[in-house]
Amino acid sequence: MGRYPWKSCTIAYLDAVKPYYGEKTLKTIERGLKIIGLAFDELHECGRASTANPKKMAMKDVEAFLEWMKNRKTIRGIGLRPATQANYIGYLTNLLRWVENPVIDRMKMLNHVRLPQKVSPEVKVLSETMARQLVDSLETMPEWEGCVARAMIAIYLYSGLRRSELRLARLQDVNTETWQILVAHPKGMNKWAAEALAPILPPARQPLLDFLAERKEYLEKYGFTECEPLFPFISDSGRLDYWSDGMWGKAKAMAETHSRIKFKIQQLRATFGQICKDRGVGIESVSKALRHKTTKTTELYYTRIRTDHAFRELENAFSDFDNTKNLSFL
Repeated sequence: MGRYPWKSCTIAYLDAVKPYYGEKTLKTIERGLKIIGLAFDELHECGRASTANPKKMAMKDVEAFLEWMKNRKTIRGIGLRPATQANYIGYLTNLLRWVENPVIDRMKMLNHVRLPQKVSPEVKVLSETMARQLVDSLETMPEWEGCVARAMIAIYLYSGLRRSELRLARLQDVNTETWQILVAHPKGMNKWAAEALAPILPPARQPLLDFLAERKEYLEKYGFTECEPLFPFISDSGRLDYWSDGMWGKAKAMAETHSRIKFKIQQLRATFGQICKDRGVGIESVSKALRHKTTKTTELYYTRIRTDHAFRELENAFSDFDNTKNLSFL
């Protein structure tokens, strides 16, 4: 294993799992394992952990790491966030399993051991009113960036597409008769995901048609008749291509500045789900539109029934109950 067993193990592990994860996910795991490794180096140096070698770690070493996470100083105070602790334990568990060290699996079998668990995150969304304000406010955003921003935001809000799924969409993917868009670059592309369809709901249809008309004029202005990208980007040198992720982010930032409404693109996907749910669409249909394998992911990360809607459904379920029979004693 050499002088740095943790580094050697993580490099080999990341190389082994590379076929099963996307690039961004691998980067996230790599960052997490790096932080965990630095923590074990620190714990080993001060004598709280017996080793920083994944193959030799025992229960006491894992317990020392758990204490490290609970007492770690952050900008928010003492202790890493529960979700972060759960992620780190997940990364550590998978690495130890890969080096055939079952210590954490054995710990999970003990009734008294409580390891960090992932908690259901708060689903942060825009209200439907705020979503409409965002779309309407971009009507006065000038030039090609404004045209792109208007279509981008409207389609994200009313199709549920992920960031790169729209950025890398092709003109041929859009069907304005069925009002559907083929997701040709889904999350997990070339790993496990396949092409799928997403809806384009009514509030996004006119913004899309307006964009297609402006797109044609934009291309003709630079001497192009047609091109593959739904959202074409022409560089200063005259090269036509898809928008890079960085430039796409700048267009989104310009939309924020112009509208004075802060948002994240991921938040727009969740807003799509919540708006549909609030309008009475069944969770199965929402999950299908978001292209989730199960409704569990939809409910956990994207949309939940609001309290007032839940209570209204409960009231409606008992609408035929005759209260007068139970009030006769008053």
